[in-house]
This record gives sequence, C-alpha cells and structure tokens, in this order.
Amino acid sequence: MKKTAVALSLVALTTGVIFNTANACSRITLDTPYGVSQVRTLDWGQKLGTVAVVFPVGTKVMTKDVPSYQKAASWTVKYPTLNLEEREVFVDTTGEAINSEGLSASTLYMYDSQVFIKDYQDTGAPAVNWGDAAAFMAQNFKTVQEAVEAFEANEFQFAWVDGIHGVQHGLHISVQDKSGDIALFELNEGGEMVIHRGSVNDKLRVMANAPLQQYHDANAAKVGDMTILENGHKIGSTIASSERMLRGLYNTANVEFSEDATWAQTEGKLQSTFDAGNLVPQDVIDPTNDETYATWIQYTYNFENGSFKMRNLDTYSEIRIDLKQLNTISQVSCADLVEQAEVSGTATFTPCL
Repeated sequence: MKKTAVALSLVALTTGVIFNTANACSRITLDTPYGVSQVRTLDWGQKLGTVAVVFPVGTKVMTKDVPSYQKAASWTVKYPTLNLEEREVFVDTTGEAINSEGLSASTLYMYDSQVFIKDYQDTGAPAVNWGDAAAFMAQNFKTVQEAVEAFEANEFQFAWVDGIHGVQHGLHISVQDKSGDIALFELNEGGEMVIHRGSVNDKLRVMANAPLQQYHDANAAKVGDMTILENGHKIGSTIASSERMLRGLYNTANVEFSEDATWAQTEGKLQSTFDAGNLVPQDVIDPTNDETYATWIQYTYNFENGSFKMRNLDTYSEIRIDLKQLNTISQVSCADLVEQAEVSGTATFTPCL
C-alpha cells in the first residue's frame, strides 16, 4: 500500500451543510539566517477562523470516529503542541500543528485524491481521522524521518473512507522540521499512498493543491530553471493551484535573506515573498473550477526562535504567540485568535471549555 518517492481547504461539513469544492491554501517553507520558517494560509469561499489549542505532554487523545477501520488511533502527547483549529466552517479540524521540538504538520486540500479513496484498503494500522491528522503528526514525532519511518512500519494510517465527520475529502499532508527536511503524503491511483521526500532546498519547499505532486513537478520542469528571471514569463497569473505553485517556486528561488537583517526584517521578507505569488484576493475566480476562495487566515512562524504570527486578512489584524510558551502550559488550553486579535497583539490562553 505504500511507496516512497524522492491548502487547509476542504469540502466542508458544518451543521449538515456541504460546501462546494475549491482548490485553495498554500504553504512555503524556507531556510533563513534565523532558521527554518514557514508561511501557510487558509483560503475558502467563506470567512474562516482559528482557535489555538495547546496540548501539554501526557495528554491522552482519541481520534475522532473511524468506524470503517479495524483500529482507531489513540495516543499520549509526546511533545507540547499548538493545534490550530478551524471551527467556523470546518467544525473542529486541525489544519496546522506545531510542536516544541521544531516539527509542524500542514493539511491542505487535494481534490485529485478523492477519486482514489474507493481503492484504499485498510492496512490494519491504527487509523487517524483526517480532522486529527496534523495534530497526530506534531504530537507524536520529533523529526520528519521519525514520522516517515512510523508510517512505513504501518504504525498508523489515515482514515480515508471515514473522512471528516463522515464526509470524504481529497487531502494531502506535509510534515516539516527545523532541519529543513520535508515529507509530503498523498493518495494516488489504486489507493496507493505515496511519500514524496525533499527539503527546503528543492520543490517541496512549496505546497499547494491539485494536481498531485508528480504533475506539479512536471509543470515546473516545463518552466525550467526558476532562478532564470526570464522564465517567470512562462508562469500564469490566475489563482489556480497549479499557477500558485509555480509562482511560489519562482519567488522562493529568487529571494535572498541577509545575515545582517533583524528577525522582523526577515519575517517581513518571508511574508512578502509568499504574498506576492500565493495570497488569494477576495472575489477573484479560479478559471479551472469557476469558484472563488480568498485567503482569510495566514500563519507565519519560525522553528528556532519560537515566533508565531497569525494574520486575519478579513480585518488585517494580527496576533502573536511565543511557541516557547508551549512548555509552560500544564493543561489543555485555548485562545480564539481571530477574536483576541481585535483587542490585543498577544494571545492569552485559558483552560478550554
């Protein structure tokens, strides 16, 4: 079932209403003088939010319902983890999770995988609901290599058939760590799981949505060397995922971070590099599916210094979290980042209700 190879937007379910599909969300992961840093967005046709949930070491977790599988995954949190949950549209799905050891996981939409779900076979491993996939990765693994080895040893699987709250979705998930190592997990033809391996130094530094990674690679090969400025003329300007991927590769191939810059300057360049090619403005239609899906939420964070910023593109408010604070929180605690960003620049955590 497994083969190794060298954006969170979903068909959302809320109070019984299923929304149309859309190819949205992006992430870039780059090395800087301050260490590996990441920018990721949540894009959709309706406004999205973010509730940050801290899970301390020792917290016992049971995955959401996976009735189609022999075993449901359960685990004890190994590393303090910040779960970033979207509750306005996607109920209680963790789209992004970051742990104290410098590993994060990003779940994005991948429409092209949905047709293959019918062919996926239960491996007998504990099954992780897709609403918990990013959290599971960050709460259990210190490095990308550990996560890949556990998957290849059949220590866990993704519960494709049961989807999220009973609705199937085409998705993919990447894990990245402070060394710059990256692994991208995708469901391919025949229900076969493929793990693409790479780093901040190759094409896996950018993640978008459809098509599957091997086809993104083929598109990039047609453009040619991304460091040749003239090749930018070969890249389109629509919000389609295939073109956002190419713009992300082109911009990240040509950005340089100065050793003399402050972290604030580095963060600004990192964010502007992402925004120039991957941010999705409101109201623009994707010609590949005749849909619109704006960027509502953006996360920018650094694995080494613990800087985390959420930006709400609806109101252009911002709020920060010191990821080093994860080690000091002793019970599961929550902060509604969208709500708090309107009144404060720093998140305040209280025990979850």
